[in-house]
Amino acid sequence: MHMLPKQVADLGGKRWGFTVDFSPLLQPEAAQPVLQATNEVLAFVRKQTNDVRENGVWIVTTHPDAYSGAEKQLLEDIKLLCQKEEIPIFIARASELLNKWKGYDQ
Repeated sequence: MHMLPKQVADLGGKRWGFTVDFSPLLQPEAAQPVLQATNEVLAFVRKQTNDVRENGVWIVTTHPDAYSGAEKQLLEDIKLLCQKEEIPIFIARASELLNKWKGYDQ
């Protein structure tokens, strides 16, 4: 997933939130999912196969200043949700993708 900031999404006329990139491993969708709440993230994860769920949630972010306080809180809430639901979660800034994935303990 990519965490698209609202201010950036608004510039491009897109929906802000967690955009899910297509993968043949994911359950098919009618359109690209854009998740804007913790319950939407959980529902998306739960409908995936066991293999995909075991791989966890991978989120790519941009510079923290691009996000509002509410968006930053949403990311924190998703971390807590994943911890509670025992879903592995990994987060990296796009500029650090090659070597900075950070896993959060369950």
